[in-house]
Amino acid sequence: MTAPWEEAEDQNIMTTLKKTKRKSMIRSILISLGVSILTLLIVFYGAAQLVGHLSMNAHYSEQQYMRISSPNEFDSGYKDNRGFLSGVLEMNTYKIVDDVPIPWKTRWLNYNPWWFPFTTGAYGGVSNLTVEDPRMKQEGYEYYRNYNSDNGQREMAFYIPGVDYGGRILNDLPELDKMNEDKRVELAVSFDKDYSFEEVEGLLPAGAKPVWYWVDSYDDREGFNFKPYPNENDPAKMNYPTPMSANYGVYGFGVQPDWDQAKPEDFIGAVQIGVDKKDNHHSEYQRIFNYLKKDKPAPEAGDVRILGVVVTGTADGLKSLKGQTYVRGAALGAVVDKY
Repeated sequence: MTAPWEEAEDQNIMTTLKKTKRKSMIRSILISLGVSILTLLIVFYGAAQLVGHLSMNAHYSEQQYMRISSPNEFDSGYKDNRGFLSGVLEMNTYKIVDDVPIPWKTRWLNYNPWWFPFTTGAYGGVSNLTVEDPRMKQEGYEYYRNYNSDNGQREMAFYIPGVDYGGRILNDLPELDKMNEDKRVELAVSFDKDYSFEEVEGLLPAGAKPVWYWVDSYDDREGFNFKPYPNENDPAKMNYPTPMSANYGVYGFGVQPDWDQAKPEDFIGAVQIGVDKKDNHHSEYQRIFNYLKKDKPAPEAGDVRILGVVVTGTADGLKSLKGQTYVRGAALGAVVDKY
């Protein structure tokens, strides 16, 4: 038979053990909770740092690519919608037409680490507006004029020298006569052949201010953009190439909002940065770089051949381009009032 004091002692021991176990459990829970919170803080801080880095790189990459691929178009700011390990940049752009700024376009750019499949993103797309032009229809054009989907302004078109367009090449110079003389006009001028930068400087009249130079970067002249091909439904009929759009397939260099000088070295430098950067556009930069340099270690200013220019000026001033033999095509872009 157990003595009463022994029972009391056993009870005290059990109580002490329970308290110790409870304290140990609470301590373990608190430690685990603390470690979990600290781990989450580290993970979210690291994710935020990574997303910030990805966002900065994506914005810089797109800015650099715009410098060679977006005629007379500039970045005016952006919104950064970030999620966990991914985000969306909403970039706004504008044009400058004879010192008048015009809001132009909104671009969406998704970014995320390549190994993270669950992305926050903007999906879908917006294309140019196409409107049937009665004059173009009457003259047998097989393509429509494109308009900007954000503001309804015309999108420029570019015609590559030597390409057979079946005689369907826009010449909007007569349209200048229908405008108020003080209208501010953007015009894409396609040349009859390629010229050096110095030659182009000597060609243009005073009323046409060059703001962007279209560079020959076309290494593959066998594609659908360069040669007529038989119509699938009517083999006796030929389909002709369509002009290059300002939104895709044209590369060049031009003035900047804070710098009104442009030279071929700007283009070579931008392409070289793209080659070194190895971003999403790396393969295109490398293709252009290889095409320009041919068998040399690197391209030189003389390797940059100009196929056309984007000029701005008043409607009256741009009339000086009429009758110029080097003008193969002239397609209107943005048109605005001075005030």
